This record gives sequence, structure tokens and C-alpha cells, in this order.
Amino acid sequence: MLLYQQIRHHLAALIQQGAMRQNSKLPSERELLEQFKSTRITVREALLRLEAEGIIYRQNRKGWFVCPPRLVWNPVRKVNFYELAKQQGFKAQTNVVEVSRQWVQGEVAEAFGENTLEAFNLVRVRSLDGRAVMLEEITCPLAICATLDKQDLSGSVTQIILEQGGVEVTHERSQVFVTTLPDDYAPQLEQNSGAPCLRIVRKRYDKHDALVDYNIEYWLHSAIEMQVEGL
Repeated sequence: MLLYQQIRHHLAALIQQGAMRQNSKLPSERELLEQFKSTRITVREALLRLEAEGIIYRQNRKGWFVCPPRLVWNPVRKVNFYELAKQQGFKAQTNVVEVSRQWVQGEVAEAFGENTLEAFNLVRVRSLDGRAVMLEEITCPLAICATLDKQDLSGSVTQIILEQGGVEVTHERSQVFVTTLPDDYAPQLEQNSGAPCLRIVRKRYDKHDALVDYNIEYWLHSAIEMQVEGL
């Protein structure tokens, strides 16, 4: 067994046996390389393997930590983030990073059937038990809700659109990709540029199948588990 595999198995066994609890900090890379008489490259390889498996997670300038249970989510159902988190024993939080009024072009505008679209762009970070796990970018046309930027955007955008714009979201279509965090967004999740993530594109519609808003979510892969029921 190669040395990085020994380190990986050692740490995984400690976590599995409960010697290190969820969200507890792992020994530093320096401590591990001294313990195993290894190199930083070898230690980092072991840690990256555990991170890829969703067993540990990293936070910039803070170190490595044991992953807590994942948030279980069914991508084909419309859910409220706060309610879903509460049902599973998490404390959810939302931090609004930016809300701006801008002209949108390209793929997003085309989804609305426009070449250029005047819309609000909302960027939020979602956290579970104090750990930032998801960043979302929401595009909502001014024609849908002209006062979106005047509302409390830490809660349900769906409810705001209904109450302020009179438009009810009835269904959505989602696409899920494995990718990396955009460079501009990685620091918001305390990650390095190029960190792996799940990218979920949500297109949400009203009862007439008209697009209401266009959402892009970047989830830390170790924080979410998707379960889908089918025949």
C-alpha cells in the first residue's frame, strides 16, 4: 500500500470509529507529514482523496474538517431551503452577496426568449450550521417583479415574486453538472479556485409555462445528497 493510501485509510478509520466528530478539525498537514515521515505532496494527495469522497472538507486558511451529514434533496420537487434544512436538523442561513439591476444577454436572456433582458441579478450564499455550502445566482426580469431589490432577500424569492409580482411558480426544470467553482465565487464558499462542485441550473415556470426566473446553484459536493424516487 502506498504511503498516501496509508494516511488516507488511517484518517478514514479515525472518522468512522468516531475518534474525530463531524466538523472537528483534522491535524494540520505539517503534523501529518511529521507523523508519517512523509512529504507535503503525499499528505495532500491523501487529503484530496478524502475530500473527493465527501469525507472531509477544506476551508481556506482554516484547515481540513470532518464532513457533517449531507442535506438530502429531491431535485424534481420544489422545496423551501429553510424548511428542508429544519426537517433534517440543520440550522440554515442566507447571506445576500449582491443584488443589482443589469442588462442580461447570452444564454440567460435567450432562455426568456429575448436578445437583451433588463433584470435583477441576485447572488446569495446558503449555509448549514454556519458552513457555507452553496452559492446561487438568480436572474429575475424587472417585468416579473420590479421591486425585488427592495425586499428582504434572505428568505423565499418564490414568495416575494408571488406577493410583489403576482406571479406563482408552479414547476421547474433542472440540469445537474459536475464542474468547478468559478474563480469569483470560490472565496464566498471558502474554497480555492477550481474546487469541485455540483452546478445546478434551475428554470422555474408559471402555470402558463412561461419562465419566471433562471437560477444557477453551485453546491459543495460533500454537502448535498440527491435522492430521486421512480418506478
